[in-house]
This record gives sequence, structure tokens and C-alpha cells, in this order.
Amino acid sequence: MKLTPEQLSGHLQRSLLPVYLLSGDEPLLIQEAATTLRATARNAGYAERETLHADAGFQWENLLERANSLSLFSDKLLLELHIPNGKPGQKGGPILEQYLSSPSPDTLLLIYTPRIDAATQKTRWFKAIDNAGATLAFWPVEMAQLPGWINRRFQAAGLSCTPSAAQLLAERVEGNLLAASQEIEKLKLAGITGCVDEEQIISGVSDSARFDVFTLTDAALAGKTGRSLKVLQGLRSEGVEATLVLWSLSREIRTLLELALECRGAPPSDAQCKKHRIWGKRKSLVGAALSRTPPRRLEHLLQQCAAADQAIKGMSPAAPWDLLAQLITGLSGSSPRAD
Repeated sequence: MKLTPEQLSGHLQRSLLPVYLLSGDEPLLIQEAATTLRATARNAGYAERETLHADAGFQWENLLERANSLSLFSDKLLLELHIPNGKPGQKGGPILEQYLSSPSPDTLLLIYTPRIDAATQKTRWFKAIDNAGATLAFWPVEMAQLPGWINRRFQAAGLSCTPSAAQLLAERVEGNLLAASQEIEKLKLAGITGCVDEEQIISGVSDSARFDVFTLTDAALAGKTGRSLKVLQGLRSEGVEATLVLWSLSREIRTLLELALECRGAPPSDAQCKKHRIWGKRKSLVGAALSRTPPRRLEHLLQQCAAADQAIKGMSPAAPWDLLAQLITGLSGSSPRAD
């Protein structure tokens, strides 16, 4: 069955299905839905939790074996499966179908993927998930609806904001929900109470001297290699997780590749920019990055993202921050040898 994110809480009050697929490019919304599912699973007795990552070389038989085996520590298991490219492939698809034809009553399976396209939704493995459980797609919040979303987010944090403050923050984060949530949390931690106005938004932003991942990606898109590497070092020294930096970079590279294949050498149109949530000044940054980066190089950068992901997870001996620096060098337009 298909569920909207808004239906999830009500659905979980009535039932808990054997499998849930969470897909999309909004990590904040997916993370919050996953948190809700985990809490419901704990209350239902799924005391043990295990995570699998279906990267290159993943043995899909391990999923089948683990999902059907009895836990050593609990009667019920919450099994979370991350599929980074969104496609289980020729090996994974049949195994998912096999398991979901008769899922274990003692295992709850959560599957995470990027945005699922229409063609993938017609595959047998996706239909097997839809038949046995529920699929949820997390779509971007349109720019016109973002101030309202921000206002509700302020209320959830115990604050409120003026319409102009919500609009200003929406323009600053340019559609990024994670960035908006972080800005609101910063204001709350700063001790601001009551109704937040435009001046407090400006003051809070200007008083923040730390680098952030969005400064990093903007500098890389602009072709400023030295500036990008300096920001990366600032992020690392502040204790920012390498996972967050990789998410931001891989998201930009994936968007660039999709645009490069759609535009075929032409500048992206307004409709394409809107589709990929590219607003304001970022249109020129993305255009500049596309003009100097051919699709084959973008594909290579995505492969480097996968290598960095493995290093972060401890699956390779490489140094994650060194790989992130190489990614930035390639994205900002330095020589391919630096990749």
C-alpha cells in the first residue's frame, strides 16, 4: 500500500506491517519518519536493531538469512536496509521478492532508497514491497509552501515567527529542509524565546562564524577549490560528521549529472531548475559547474562518493576526509588527476 508521510502516524496507531520503504531526497523527513517507525517497533517488542548497507559487493543472501533467523538477544528484530542507488539489481530484486512472499512475523524490515522513479515503481521487487507492506515517498517542499513549513517547525520548537522571518529563512536555505531545521535549532539554543522576527534571523545568521556544508558546496560549484578546501577543514575542526558532508556533496553531484543528461550541453531552463529545486543565485553556480564538468566526470565523482561512503563506514582503509577533499577538488574543476 502507498502511504503519504502525513498518514504514517495514524497508520501506525492501527497496525504495523512487515516492511516499509522510505524513498526520497529529503533526509530530514526520512529520518523523522524512521524515528517514528523505530519507536513504534520498540513498543511492539522489536528490541534488537540491525543495519545492512547494499553497497557494491553486498551479499544479498545475508539479508534473507538474517531476516529469517531467530535473534540471540530478542524475540523480534528490526532490520534496516539501505540501498544507496535505489536499485537492488538482478540479485537483490529476486531475494526481496522471495522474502516478501512470506515475511517473517518476528522481523520488521525498513528499506531506505533515494527517489524512486516511475519505471522502478513498476518492477516486481517494488510491487512486492507495496503488496506486503507500505511505500512512502518524501517529496520536496515547494518554495511557495516552504514559509508555512518553517512556521510549523518554529511552533514544534516552542517558538513562533513573523511571516517576514519565515520568508527570509526560506530564501536563505533555498529549499533545504535540513538547513532550515538547523537554523531554527540554533535560534532556540541561543536562548531566543517568543516570536522570532526578521532582525533576529539576520542577527542569528550574521553572528554565526562557523562554516557550514552549504557554504562548502556553493564554493565548489563556483569553482573555488582553495576556498572549498578551507571550508572543509573548518567543518572537520568543528566536529561536523563526514556523513553530512558526503550527503551534501553527493546530492549536488547527482543533481548535476541528472541535469547534464537532460540538458545535453544547453543551459538548464527555469523549468528544469524548479524541478531540481535550484533557486536564486544557485542557478548561476549550477550553470557554471555544468559548463566545466562533463557527464563522464560526474559519473566518476559519484563513484568516488561510494568510495568515501565505504571509508566512513569503516569498510575500506582509506581516510574519509582525504576522499572528501578529492571529491571537492574534482567538483570544483581542478585537474582529473587530483580526483
